[in-house]
Order: sequence, then structure tokens, then C-alpha cells
Amino acid sequence: MKVELYKIETLSNLHVGSGDINFDIIDNQVQRDAVTKLPNINSSSLKGAFREAFSQEEGSKALVSYIFGPENNSNDSHQTGAYSFFEAQLLTRPVRSNVKAYFHATSPSVIVNFLEMIEDFNIELEDSLIDALRGLATLKVETASPLIFENISNAILEDDKAKVSNFDISSLEEFLGKDIALFSDEDFKKLELPVLARNALENGISQNLWYEEIVPKKTKFFFYIAKPDNVDEKDAKKIAGFENRFNTEGSMVQFGANKSIGYGFSKVTKVSK
Repeated sequence: MKVELYKIETLSNLHVGSGDINFDIIDNQVQRDAVTKLPNINSSSLKGAFREAFSQEEGSKALVSYIFGPENNSNDSHQTGAYSFFEAQLLTRPVRSNVKAYFHATSPSVIVNFLEMIEDFNIELEDSLIDALRGLATLKVETASPLIFENISNAILEDDKAKVSNFDISSLEEFLGKDIALFSDEDFKKLELPVLARNALENGISQNLWYEEIVPKKTKFFFYIAKPDNVDEKDAKKIAGFENRFNTEGSMVQFGANKSIGYGFSKVTKVSK
């Protein structure tokens, strides 16, 4: 088995619903990690989105059956797909600022978790990227004082006044994005997601106002796919369409609900070598 790393960047707002019944003011909440409580995309939702994306393409039946498993109504429905999908975990999310449109926010524990997982799965990345991530994770961040890495005075991120760090983030910009901000773990978990009011209409008349939590565009997730490492020539032809699609500049996949109103459109790119 070999494991490969992928990155998701949301190009529009995302809502992958938790499906939980709640009595909060927010009617529809997003999926969250069971431990960290940060937004995530569960592996079943992730796999389902990929399956749907490839099932719509002409001539993809062999690819879909091999990677994701046969359809439930087929004779081989008891078999599993060759690829195993891990949940997508949060890497960065945009936060508002008075000096720029947004910053890409993350926290030390998010970076540490990422580094631990790439070590566990023997993921090969550039040494300069690994070293920079390790350095970023060791920076001390005070509560309500996120770090930014440009000499900008009086920068406010969400409701917190930022401090300037001279740490060199040039090796991180391609992976995490420009305008990085490092929040304390506590503050990062407290960052609220946007909530949008939705209106159900019947014959043009408002019948019900409800509220939906979203993950904003420009959020980044990472996830892993475990693949067989002994693929023969016949099976290699089946998976070529999947592998080629994400190898270079990435490709579009829609995750979650509300596709008809533009939710969930994201770029997926393979990161590991």
C-alpha cells in the first residue's frame, strides 16, 4: 500500500452537512472533527463526491468500479474499492482584516498534526517545506495576538490586533498561500464560521427563514488516499484518468450540498511526489 497526499482549496462557499439534529439558532451545521471540533470533510462524503464526479464522465465505468467499488445493485456490490479515502482535515481558513481582504489563518497544533501524519504515512515533500512548517509550529503565539509575517502596523484580524514576526515564510506560500497568519490553538478553534440566512419560498412567498453554517471560500484542507502499490498494467489503465487529473494544476470537484447555487466547488491537487 502507498499513501499519497492531496490538498483541497475551496473556490466557493462549502456546506458539507453534519446531519445532526440540533436546537441551536443554526439549523444546518457543517461537519467537524470529533476531537478538534474544527471543520472537516468526512471520508464518506469525500469519497462520495469523487465518485459522483467521475461517474458523470463518459467511459468511466471501469475506473469508478475499480477505485470506489461496484454499485450497490451490482452482483459484486460486496466488494470494496481499491482506494481508501481518509477524512479531509483543515489546514488554513481565511480571516477578515482591516489591512487586506483576508489572511490565511492556521495554528501550531494544525501544523503539528499535519507534520505527524506525513511522517506516519511516509509522505515525501520538499525539505525546505518541511523545515519551514516545523519552524512555524514552534513559534510562540499569545492569546488574542495572532502573528503575521509582513511589516504592517495596526493590523486587525477578526477582532484581534496582530503582531509582526520576522520568520521567513517564503517556502510556505505555495503550499499555505500568501498572507499567512498564525493564531494560538485556542483562538483558532474559537473562530466562528459564517452563517447565512436561507429563505424557502412557495409561490414567491417566504414560508420559512433558516440558517446555514458554511466553510468560506479560500479554505484549504488536506487528505490522504491509500492505494495499492502492486497495480498491474490492466488496472493501471483503469486508474489513469484519476491519477492524471490531479497531478499538475489540479482539477475541479464539487463537495457537499447546494451545487445548484454554487456551493462546494473546489480545486483538488496532489501534493506528494
